[in-house]
Amino acid sequence: MTYDAEISRRNPGLFIFLLDQSRSMSRKIAGGQRSKAQEASDAINRQLNEVISRCTKSDGIRPYFDVGVIGYGFKSGDARGLIGDSPVSISELESHILKMEKHSEEIDGETIETEFPVWFEPVASYDTPMVKALTIAKEWTEKWIGEHGNSFPPVIINISDGGATDGNPSDIAEEIMNMETSDGKVLLWNCHLSEKDEKPISFPKDETEIPEDKNARTMFSMTSVVPEPMVAIAREEFSNVESGSKAYVFNANLEELIKLLDIGTRVVYNKVE
Repeated sequence: MTYDAEISRRNPGLFIFLLDQSRSMSRKIAGGQRSKAQEASDAINRQLNEVISRCTKSDGIRPYFDVGVIGYGFKSGDARGLIGDSPVSISELESHILKMEKHSEEIDGETIETEFPVWFEPVASYDTPMVKALTIAKEWTEKWIGEHGNSFPPVIINISDGGATDGNPSDIAEEIMNMETSDGKVLLWNCHLSEKDEKPISFPKDETEIPEDKNARTMFSMTSVVPEPMVAIAREEFSNVESGSKAYVFNANLEELIKLLDIGTRVVYNKVE
C-alpha cells in the first residue's frame, strides 16, 4: 500500500467532499462572524477553484482529477450531489459554475477585489443524514474504482459539526476505508466544525487526545490514518503530525478547515506526472 501512483490524464485522482448542511450549520463558526454553512461552502468552492488552477496548463485544464460534492441536510433531511449526480472531471467543472461573486481581500495593506466562482451556495436546514451521504460517497467511489483500478486511491473529506441523525455512520465509513485501488485504500478525512471558541485538536493519534464527546470520538474512529508518504506534507501545516496520526480535526475553526482541505488536495496533486 504505497500511495505512490502517478496522476495523469489516463489515471486521474478522485476527490469527494461531503458537506453537512443541517440546521446547526447556521451558527457562527468558532472565532468568526459568519455561519459554519457559509464558511464551509466558501472553503470548498475556493478549493475547487484552486484545483482547477493547479490543473491549468498552456493547453487548457488537464483532466487530472474527478471531483464530486455531496451535501446532506436540506429541508427534506436528504443527501445529494451538489455538482451533478456523480463526480465530474476537473476539466468540465467550469461549465457547472452557478455564479461569480466578488470578494475583497487585504493584501499587503491594500484591498484587492477579485471574482470568485461559486458552484453551490450555503444551506443550513433540517437534520444530519451523514449515513446517507456516506452511502452515496461509497456508491460513487465503488463505480470510480471499477473504472480506475490502478489510480491513486480516492480521497473523501467530510465536513460536519455534529452527529448523524440517521444511524451510526461508523459501519459505512469502515466499508469505505476498506475499499482500495491497486495503490492503496480509500482515504476518509474528517473536519469537525464548532462554534466553540476553544483550541482545535488536529491530527490526533489516539482518541484519548480528544474530549470524551460521543460525536467527536465517532468521527475520530471513522477517519483514516495519514499514509506515511503524506506525513511530511501534512506536517508543513500541522507540526504535530506523526506516523500513525489520523486526518481528523476536532473543534475546527476556519483556518483549520482551509488547511485540511488544502492538504487533502495538495498531497494528491504532488503525484501529477
